Amino acid sequence: MSRPRIRVAQAGIRGVPANFGGSETAVQEIGRRLAAAGDEVVVYCRRHKSRGHSTEYLGMRRVVLPSIPTFHLDTISHSLLASLDLLIRDRADVVHFHGMGNALCLPLFRLSRKKVVITIDGPDWERPKWGKWAKRVLKLSALLAVRSADHVIIDNHPSIDYFAREFGFGRGTYIPYGADRDKPSGDAHVRSLGLEPAGYVLFVGALVPDKGPDLLLDAYRRVRTEMPLVVVGDSPFAAGYRRALHDAAGRDPRVRMLGYVYDEPYRELLAHAYAYAHPLRSDGTSPALLQAMGYGTCIVVNSVPEALSAVGDAALPFALNDVRDLAAKLQEVIDDAELAGDLRRRALARAEAEYDWDRVAAQHRDVYERVLSAAA
Repeated sequence: MSRPRIRVAQAGIRGVPANFGGSETAVQEIGRRLAAAGDEVVVYCRRHKSRGHSTEYLGMRRVVLPSIPTFHLDTISHSLLASLDLLIRDRADVVHFHGMGNALCLPLFRLSRKKVVITIDGPDWERPKWGKWAKRVLKLSALLAVRSADHVIIDNHPSIDYFAREFGFGRGTYIPYGADRDKPSGDAHVRSLGLEPAGYVLFVGALVPDKGPDLLLDAYRRVRTEMPLVVVGDSPFAAGYRRALHDAAGRDPRVRMLGYVYDEPYRELLAHAYAYAHPLRSDGTSPALLQAMGYGTCIVVNSVPEALSAVGDAALPFALNDVRDLAAKLQEVIDDAELAGDLRRRALARAEAEYDWDRVAAQHRDVYERVLSAAA
């Protein structure tokens, strides 16, 4: 018996190809698998983040719409347009939003027959990057998510517990991101930067306080090593914070600020790092962290509950937001090659056991089938 075809729209992200962040990578990896299996996948893309005008990518249909490209309005303005397009043009039966703030769009679908799924990764209003007004909006979004969505997906166990405790909400499904385990064979890009494979420490993330790059730069100046610290990522919005980071990096000749790096060069940098530093102050399940595990990288991680839940025993934790302990743990893995090797083996084993994209895609499709069956 053939399975029914599902029409699903993915919204609330910047778009595909996935050159921007974890949610985009998840949509790309899940969507390409669903499309290859015969489902119809539509991805809403932001015009100012879209390179080229292709209407299809890896079997998924791209719908490019404008947005208001400011820190607070970029996502929600685009998601509102996507919602209106879906209601008018009927491109999908299941609408899947990614990110808490997009819950503001959910009431628009109450009078339609479309089923709405939303992925959230925790209490976003606790993140340092948001001001007072944004925190209030995100709390409202959380309430709308648990009351209005047909199903909620949460990518980490601590956040499932949090929403059950704070909102009395028990309908969340845990589905993590996946991790690619096919390491790139080459190292040409790494060497073109004057770096040696297994000869640098890597950080990947937006240059915003949530991600903790300031913690890492402060800690690294205390680490006794000639090994470079490579920082991949940027931010179009947090100009003052970004400037302070670059000033700090300029005082340490070992620090390399690379900005955004995509595609194969990014994969090379991640695959060939000696160690991966994860100093995030606030987290869901970071796709970059999972990918570091997938490539069998030695990981030093902040003791944020979501991150600790993701890594299990496959990383070396440092005390929560403690600069001195982060420096000590980095020093430990740099000085102890045997410890670093053990952490690499544990990371790869955990990625193989927990973070498989094929399984993640199947779990998403199961959710879509369930919400459609409930409406039948």
